[in-house]
Amino acid sequence: MTRTPIGAAHHLCFEQYERVRYITLDRPDKLNAITPEMEDQFHSSVDEALGDEGVGVIVISGRGRAFSSGADLAAGQRTDKSNDGPEPWPDTHDAGSDLQNNRGRVERWLKLWSAPKPTIAQVHGYCLGMANELVACCDLVVCGESARFGMPEARQFGLPPTLALWPARIGLQRTKEMLFTGRLMDAAEAEAVGIANAVVPDAELTDHVDALAREIAQSDPQRLAVCKAAANAWYEETGALTAARRGAEFHALYHQFSEWGNLDPTEPRSEES
Repeated sequence: MTRTPIGAAHHLCFEQYERVRYITLDRPDKLNAITPEMEDQFHSSVDEALGDEGVGVIVISGRGRAFSSGADLAAGQRTDKSNDGPEPWPDTHDAGSDLQNNRGRVERWLKLWSAPKPTIAQVHGYCLGMANELVACCDLVVCGESARFGMPEARQFGLPPTLALWPARIGLQRTKEMLFTGRLMDAAEAEAVGIANAVVPDAELTDHVDALAREIAQSDPQRLAVCKAAANAWYEETGALTAARRGAEFHALYHQFSEWGNLDPTEPRSEES
């Protein structure tokens, strides 16, 4: 099959095949570390796809060796906006402002969660930190055997506000273990605990996701939207989204004790570092 390129912006590229929209993180030299511009553009591109009647399913992937190594921490340290580097993340030293920014970010991720069109995360290589929030808000997750999930930044820099909905998805004790140790979960474990729907060889990953997306896209979009809302309602009744929103508070609190402010702004880093 041949996808039709429909645009690119801020290290994201967009393609279409039949009723499937492909959004690809395209910063492979940085393991697709997410800058503030990329995060903004990602949400805008999802909104555009949701408003396009020709789109039935959205597939999100990463180019190169990884899905995404998480937030570009170097962007958070730059104060000189006159150069060609990425725009900085909002200042975390002011807890009040940090809390408000975090709340806005959580709501944007949860908008992806409640989007009426099915979303599929196609994961290979690293899926760290913020990337887990993206994946958690997708409806389906298919990963290659190389996939590695984790939040190693929780030991130094930050605590993803939604915790990738891990407490509700993989259990309280396993979530604590992952946060306390910073270890990475491989693809087989991710499937076993419910983060991933399926694991396939990396060489087969794209074809597998393409077939799945096309199959889903054949269904009536209104029926799909109702099915998604009905399934999500069961999950939402557990209070998972309420806890995710409270995570904005813990993220801001964590920043007051983290090493975020001690990073060298001249040293490129992501949550994989």
